[in-house]
Amino acid sequence: MTRINPLTWWSAGINLAGALAVAYGLWRAAPVVSPWVTALALVGLAAWVIRTLVAATRGGTDPVPPAGVQAPADRARTSPPSSRASLLAIGLLAVMTIAGSLTAVPTRGVGVALLVVAVMTVTSDPQTPLPVFGGVAVVGALGIALGAALAQAGATGKAGSEVDVLGFAGIVAALVLCVIAGLGRRAQRVLLIERERASAEALRAQAAAARVALARDLHDVLAHSLGGLVVQLDAAEALLDAGDAGRAAERVTAARRLAVNGLEEAREAVRALREPAEQPESDTAAPAAPDELEVRIRALVTGEKSARLDVAGVPRSVPAALAEALIRAVQEGLSNARKHAPGAEVRVGLIWHPDRVECTIENPAPAAPAQDRGLVATGGGYGLRGVRERFAALGGTARAGLVPDPSTGSGTGGGAGARGDRFVLRVEAPA
Repeated sequence: MTRINPLTWWSAGINLAGALAVAYGLWRAAPVVSPWVTALALVGLAAWVIRTLVAATRGGTDPVPPAGVQAPADRARTSPPSSRASLLAIGLLAVMTIAGSLTAVPTRGVGVALLVVAVMTVTSDPQTPLPVFGGVAVVGALGIALGAALAQAGATGKAGSEVDVLGFAGIVAALVLCVIAGLGRRAQRVLLIERERASAEALRAQAAAARVALARDLHDVLAHSLGGLVVQLDAAEALLDAGDAGRAAERVTAARRLAVNGLEEAREAVRALREPAEQPESDTAAPAAPDELEVRIRALVTGEKSARLDVAGVPRSVPAALAEALIRAVQEGLSNARKHAPGAEVRVGLIWHPDRVECTIENPAPAAPAQDRGLVATGGGYGLRGVRERFAALGGTARAGLVPDPSTGSGTGGGAGARGDRFVLRVEAPA
């Protein structure tokens, strides 16, 4: 109500055609009504035309949602209407309401078109409070009654004697119907705003999920490759101190290979997020063959000097998303073992159950903290969180913690590093 909502030129054309029809009706009724009735109706008609042209040419502001309904992000940035525009909108609607209600009966129903347009405009606007458009409807009804009384008294011209109860009832019914139609349109607009808000929230959630996926993939790639680089370079430094330049060069070559592979995996992670159709998590992605999955896991394990892989059960093809999750879990387990238990034996188990696939990465818990505190300090818990998120999305589970080694018996209660304690990362998902 306090602004002029934008109209397309098609809608404006329909409004102008309606105004032209009303003008023709007024011309036909002019000989039998008083000049003041015709003049008042023309003023209301001019207000309708002006409002239509302003809405079509200037556009006003975007519709504002009603109280309690949050606007989408793009509409929230729309500036509120100026005081001048608000006064213009209110003034034009007031003129249309008064002119239409007073001239509805004297013009034998022609003027009611102005009232119908004004009332529907007010009632269909989600920003208009209920008391306001209720008051407009009451004013319209009172105006119709006053116009009928003036017509019956002969103050509106020769048409007064032609006013009957049935015609008056038809005009009142038109007012009631336009209120109902306006409320229906108001509900549609509110629903549209709700849908746009839900769509905007879905887009924001999708963008947030993409950022989380990118962070998760980059963490997995960088933690594995950079952690391996640290180990290789430390070994190369120790070999150089011992005078073994040949083996030191092999370590440097291995470090370079890790860096190249890590960079390529990071690029693949970014590319997958920039081109969602090619993401491994896509429902249309081809299943991963069991041989391919085992080769990728074995390549990770082979890169670690003290790690070994055990496979049990009957391998089979799994969804690409599950294969990627298993790879990332093995990377995370190897990276954690490298940081917290350097040099310890790491056992990776890939177990194929009839209804699911399970993978375990375990290593002895260190009796003392790792000497390389700088490498340990790089952990922030994001890797295990990412593994849990991946498997939760697949309907699986991921658990990590200290467990007693069944081959040596229970731990002695000495905390982390007690005899028999092992750190185990166990993940599984339906397959």
